[in-house]
Amino acid sequence: MSGQSTSTFEIATWYDTWNATGLQNLVNGIVPLNYATRYNLAFGQLSSDPSGGYTVDMTGQYADQVKQQILAQVPGVQIYAGLGSTGIAETVADNAQNDNRSTANIVAWLQANGYGGISIDAEDFGAMQLVPEFVTQLGPSFRAAGLGIAVSVPWPGNGPTGLYGENAVQAFNDNVDVFELQDYSSSGTPDDAPVWVAAGIPANKLMGGVATENGNAQTSLADTQAWTQYAMQNGLQGMFSWRLDNDHGTQGEDEDVDPTFTGAKTLYDTVNGG
Repeated sequence: MSGQSTSTFEIATWYDTWNATGLQNLVNGIVPLNYATRYNLAFGQLSSDPSGGYTVDMTGQYADQVKQQILAQVPGVQIYAGLGSTGIAETVADNAQNDNRSTANIVAWLQANGYGGISIDAEDFGAMQLVPEFVTQLGPSFRAAGLGIAVSVPWPGNGPTGLYGENAVQAFNDNVDVFELQDYSSSGTPDDAPVWVAAGIPANKLMGGVATENGNAQTSLADTQAWTQYAMQNGLQGMFSWRLDNDHGTQGEDEDVDPTFTGAKTLYDTVNGG
């Protein structure tokens, strides 16, 4: 399905790369890709590069095919490589010791493979404490290359300093384009966003977040609408969802089986007046 939201309010979502069913749904044209303006592919990691240092490694079996399907159906849409905690510590250390060579590797890999940036979803405390240094290493080279940096934030109610350390706010404001607040793991966008604004992160760098997959963390459709309205009314950059491929499936928690996409539709319609 083609088309793209034209709103300046950003809508991002995640899509898995490990599940053949999710890929087949794309091939069959049943995924409403017009519901988002940016796709984060889950998940990659930072692995050793044969030439030295570290680079992006999209470990999902279907990563290339998922990316190709999205780009073919929605030409020009932004696709980011989603990164977890793995390899962050090693990459930061290598950059410090070797004149930022891993940053150069990462930029080259993203450009060669058709990605517009990265979304860093570190959820290991040790790796999270290194994210400010990591984005400081990446920032100048990413800006020069026209690449984006997002940080996907678990437990956002704890605020940037509580999660990422005392130097986080300055490093983030200088180097990160947007923060995806995983409000479904906390108290909700209306409670979480003010914590970040009070800490010194501008509202226009924040995205609220909803969970659309079945399970204990799933955001209700009423809250999806209300949190999105809050984001629009309070100058946030946008909203994101975890995750489109598994959105409100009809088969319980079976991954990617018969998704209805009602969460993504609710978010999209709220933004676009549907």
